[in-house]
Amino acid sequence: MSNFFKILFGSCLGTLLALGVLGFIGFSAVAGLASSGDDKPDVETNSILKLDLTKLPELTGNLPVDGFEFDLEGIGPLGVHDVVRAIENAKNDDDIKGIYLNSMSQVGGFTKLRLIREALVDFRENGKFVVSYAPVYDQNAYYLASAADEVYVGPLGVVDFRGLGADIPFYKNMLDKVGVRFEIFYAGNFKSATEPFRLTEISDSNRLQTREYLTGLWNMMAEDVAISRNLTPATVRGFANNLTGWKDQAAVDAGLIDGVYRRNEVDTRLRTLLGLESDDKIKGLSVDDYFSARLKLLRGGGDEVAVLFAEGSIVDGKADPGSIGDKNLVKEIDKLAEDDDVKAVVLRVNSGGGSASSSENIWYAFEKFKDTGKPLVVSMGTYAASGGYYIAAGADSIFAEPSTITGSIGVFMLFPMVDELMNEKIGINFDTVNTARYANAFSPFRPLSEGAKDVLKDRTAMIYETFLDRVADGRANLTKEQVRILAGGRVYTGQRALEIGLVDRLGGLDDAIASAAGLAGIDLDDVSVGQYPKMKTPLEQIIETYLGEDAMPTMAGASIVREQLGEDNYRHFELLREMTKVNKAQCRLPVVINF
Repeated sequence: MSNFFKILFGSCLGTLLALGVLGFIGFSAVAGLASSGDDKPDVETNSILKLDLTKLPELTGNLPVDGFEFDLEGIGPLGVHDVVRAIENAKNDDDIKGIYLNSMSQVGGFTKLRLIREALVDFRENGKFVVSYAPVYDQNAYYLASAADEVYVGPLGVVDFRGLGADIPFYKNMLDKVGVRFEIFYAGNFKSATEPFRLTEISDSNRLQTREYLTGLWNMMAEDVAISRNLTPATVRGFANNLTGWKDQAAVDAGLIDGVYRRNEVDTRLRTLLGLESDDKIKGLSVDDYFSARLKLLRGGGDEVAVLFAEGSIVDGKADPGSIGDKNLVKEIDKLAEDDDVKAVVLRVNSGGGSASSSENIWYAFEKFKDTGKPLVVSMGTYAASGGYYIAAGADSIFAEPSTITGSIGVFMLFPMVDELMNEKIGINFDTVNTARYANAFSPFRPLSEGAKDVLKDRTAMIYETFLDRVADGRANLTKEQVRILAGGRVYTGQRALEIGLVDRLGGLDDAIASAAGLAGIDLDDVSVGQYPKMKTPLEQIIETYLGEDAMPTMAGASIVREQLGEDNYRHFELLREMTKVNKAQCRLPVVINF
């Protein structure tokens, strides 16, 4: 009888929860329909465009919905390329007189910020102003703000400009204390993703490669800031070394910023630039609203170059927005292969890699795509490393940004062992009965046999050799042995990757689109551009999360963890969670880089 009441109570609770979700979705849908007739946001004359980027995916809407916080009718967070399109449109829009940056921090990574920064510089060249203000600036925010005509910080504020660094946690001592260890198998001396589990500090080879690519990125950042602020790169580096941005008026005197202002003083300055009286209202709108008012998402059609976005960790099967699942992406590739309007595809990669198996599946789908005769061009974003390079390797042409982080051609596998924790720390013992030699070989509760270790070593080596083959087959200018020399898990900037032959040209997404059109024999003026995958609206995501075939709240749970940990800490958590999946060979970038 007690079981009956437990089942009944559980059923009722589940029903109430489902009804609650359905009620919320129904209410939201009705509210959406009620407001669907509203006009688009107004762009008034003599307005400013406000740029405050708290989320910045590659593709508009390509992020999971954060719990129940979403804009019902919105299209999700505006992607970096649509932000750039909005700025480019505003440059020639008579109603927009300037841009106001108002962010203490910026997300997205160095390459994305560099794209927006270039758009801001171009915007200024049309005679319009860009003003930036924040109580404090983190380094990303200042890098973007330095493209402005005028940069102001709040009273008692700081400009946290201090150079680039990689902060790598090492877990080995902690794991030793609790009785957990990892059997680790990896191919490549520079494939350092496993180091936190087997070392207590950075290896010499990893220190060498990390310093090399961080120095390359730091030089780019210092040069960009120097040009905008009319300084020399050496002077800018000196500001970082001396923490000049932390010294109030000294930062102004040095030319790092233009003044220490209160908000009302910034408003006064904006009114002056707009030609307003002191009591006139400053008219402004967000970049998202401006995009909705003036622009549309790229939908393709006719002679089309399709831009397929692959952003986030590469995972097995179906993935949520912001990640790359082979099930999702292969389906998109097959659709583009069959679409007669699509004449070429540009794969925009922004990924540090992930599952080796999924990377192989995606690579194979692109090989089948190329059998159609349609060109395949790759455009690399902030990252196109390890598995991110794997899926790009077979392209007809590869474009990288100078600041792209790429390479990391290597493989590793982590196998957790908790026998000491269970036996000695907790007091739980395991015994076994086997019907075959390896029936319980890969249990985390007992040491791996030498035979089992040999199997995992051979598997890691086999996947690595396959990775080298894929790169050598795709890079006509490199033999497998040449690839082997460049591989070993070593990481490169896009600039360096061009020099050694891992990419073909430096350029952005537009350059890759133009190349794809040329390879397809289409006049660029006659080409339409479509963006894929077609993102679901936030409401559709919510419905799928709670009522779809893969429901319940994996996506909502992730958003709660992200909210509690913060974005920076969540990246470490996500990396650790993905890396320690048992028996999953990984082609993954070795470190989370903090800019």
